[in-house]
Amino acid sequence: MWRLVFLVFVCFLQYVAGSYQCSANRTELSCTSEMLGENSTNYDFCKIKVYPSDSQECGAMKFKSLSNNVNGNIGGVTLKPYIMSVTRDDSLVPYSVNHAVLNISFTNIKWKTMKFRFQNKYRNIKNHCRNIMIANDFTVDDKSVLYYDCYWAKTDEKDGQSHMLDFEATTEDKSINRGQYYFNIPTAEMLSPTTTEERWKPFMYVEILQDRLRVHIMPPPPQLEIRSYQLKVVTTCGKGNSCSVKSTNLPLKYRSDEVTYDYNYVGVNGSVNFIVTPLHDTCTQESDAGCQVVYSPIILISSEPPMMNICIASITALIVATLFAYYIALRLIRRYWCHDPYKQAMAMEIPTPPKILVVYSSANRLHAECVTSLINYLRSEYGFDIMFDGDICKTSHGDPYVWAEEAFRLATHVMYIVGPNVEEINFNIYDKPIINALKDVDALLLSFIKASRVSKYPKEIINVFFEHSNGRVPIETRTPSASFKLLKDWQKLISYLSKDLIPKRHIMRTERGRCFIENLTRAEKLLGANRDDVIVNCEKVKNFEKKILL
Repeated sequence: MWRLVFLVFVCFLQYVAGSYQCSANRTELSCTSEMLGENSTNYDFCKIKVYPSDSQECGAMKFKSLSNNVNGNIGGVTLKPYIMSVTRDDSLVPYSVNHAVLNISFTNIKWKTMKFRFQNKYRNIKNHCRNIMIANDFTVDDKSVLYYDCYWAKTDEKDGQSHMLDFEATTEDKSINRGQYYFNIPTAEMLSPTTTEERWKPFMYVEILQDRLRVHIMPPPPQLEIRSYQLKVVTTCGKGNSCSVKSTNLPLKYRSDEVTYDYNYVGVNGSVNFIVTPLHDTCTQESDAGCQVVYSPIILISSEPPMMNICIASITALIVATLFAYYIALRLIRRYWCHDPYKQAMAMEIPTPPKILVVYSSANRLHAECVTSLINYLRSEYGFDIMFDGDICKTSHGDPYVWAEEAFRLATHVMYIVGPNVEEINFNIYDKPIINALKDVDALLLSFIKASRVSKYPKEIINVFFEHSNGRVPIETRTPSASFKLLKDWQKLISYLSKDLIPKRHIMRTERGRCFIENLTRAEKLLGANRDDVIVNCEKVKNFEKKILL
């Protein structure tokens, strides 16, 4: 098994005389010497299949759908332009001309075959295809880098034109990963070592993923002081007009690394493109004087399902609607023609208890212990469904914000338990404040209460006072649905939370209550038949005794 310590595969440009790897005159080339050195003799370790440029064979190359990706690790695939200076002798005095050359970099290679095609976005006949094949018994090192520079060495007459790169990588286990990039051909001015902030435009390309578009912005030349990029997302709106739907600022964390931005296009139907403006001393967000703007290619997105899917969905909806109507008809027949069994079943239905969210300040330890004891008692003795911050440690995520958001959404009642006046407490070793990651959960929940005042379905707010509750009542709960002072208003509190349920239903909310009702029901069935006999016997005995007395 061959082991490659560091792989650099460089294909020279098409206009360089005697170039071998970029030759379009052969159908297959070997890249083994670029991997193992000039003395290697095994032709089959690395091969490149060559397709004629601008050919129908290249245009007909098939690629899998992006939705078929297995999301495996195939390594990196990056587009990057650079400057190539060419000296010309067309006149009496030789002169040099700079050209932008597009480079594809494959890093950390995990694939065995890589086929790719460059193609003009609007003209399919303008294309360039290659298929790189690495032998299965050849192992590529993780630090490997594969460069391919044979695509349009000179960008004359192509500057600014929209193109796309399609590629498909196949790993050793035959899993396939597909990629697609959209980009505009860069200009030499983007990479010139003499350019200034006022003239420079960044090169960017858009990566198409299953549910989002990822914008890649190449770093600026080292001599430029670019602080950040302003990125705008532009989509089509009513009557085909363009609308800027989002604008964001992307700072440069590391000047030598590219900057990326993800845009979720799920539900978008129309066109999307991105506008990037580099920000520097003379171009700021407040003033666009001295600013350069670069546009991405326009990408068309269609969210409309095929007609066959629409027909299948319509038939499925019709079947579901028919079954639902049949179910409703059976329910109505059962309700109005089978009165007694239905009513008996409804009478035995256990009502759903209210979901109570308890909010309190944990600044005082003794007060927090009283709250915990109250919650445990209400849960065990009355079967109330209560949520409080002590449940956070029992969740899988342990995130206070996630728990608070979920608990407030599910709650029907919010019970705020007023604590003692913190300013008047002299803390000792027994009632010192609780300082942990959950100490501000009450402030978070109170902010939810404030935000929900304008909700269509507001929560029922309850204030509860203990004997020691002389602290401040929060503004968010100063207009409650009810207030209770414990233990004085204990029965009122239980009655309010129970919605005046009949005793049997109230008792059946707890496990012990259900056992009690089941025992009573069983005793009633077993002993109810003998009760009349006992009464009759007693009457017979009494009559007999009366007769004796007479």
